[in-house]
Amino acid sequence: MIIEPKTAKQLIEFQWMDSMNLDKSSLNNMAQGKIDSSVFAALLQQKMEQSGTSSISAEELLKTLAAISLPADQVDSLKKGAMSLNGASSLDGSSAKIEMPQVSEPKVRSGTPNTGAAQYADIVQAASAKYGIPQSLINGIIDAESSFNPNAQSGAGAKGLMQLMDGTAAGLGVTNSFDPEQNINGGSSYIASMLIRFGGSQRLALAAYNAGPGTLQRLGIRTEEDLNAKFDQLPRETQKYIGRVESAQAKYI
Repeated sequence: MIIEPKTAKQLIEFQWMDSMNLDKSSLNNMAQGKIDSSVFAALLQQKMEQSGTSSISAEELLKTLAAISLPADQVDSLKKGAMSLNGASSLDGSSAKIEMPQVSEPKVRSGTPNTGAAQYADIVQAASAKYGIPQSLINGIIDAESSFNPNAQSGAGAKGLMQLMDGTAAGLGVTNSFDPEQNINGGSSYIASMLIRFGGSQRLALAAYNAGPGTLQRLGIRTEEDLNAKFDQLPRETQKYIGRVESAQAKYI
């Protein structure tokens, strides 16, 4: 599936921000040699203004990064993000598009959809088209996370239909996690960024959605083979979560 330029840019920005474990205190972070998504967006805008264009190529972005005083590991993370454009000609140009890795859906419908799903069908459909991910996956996550209760809140503080933590929600531009449209758009954006990060592997993306990509990184899980070999090292909740979402997803194909 193809994701439009502006959406692709947002996904990649969040992917980089997430991979570097940044918070939203832009000025403090810059003082410490860090960069968050808002600062990154400003850097992109500055570069585009300097070049007199409405777009910036991955190559030009790498040149910009070279001029920024950042720790080497953070520059490497940004470079990896830039190269994940997979041949897209720009980050924000009218002709640039990014190919979303194909995500396999269950082949056979199994189970009865939650009756609450119909209420959010239009929002889910729009998010699916915007972020290039199956509607069944979005519905499966909502079903497993909140049973389609927009006011759900976990003991850990996760909120709304797709159970967004406050920090994650803020990074995604979600100002009210109990607003169904904001929550579904935010959660869909996040799972899409995880799918891009893990090459289209739904199981890896779901593990990252539940446990955080940092957990997978610490365990050295980067591929399906890694996941299979180290599955029992994941938090028990995450082990169950992957299967729960996949079972729920089968209700909505």
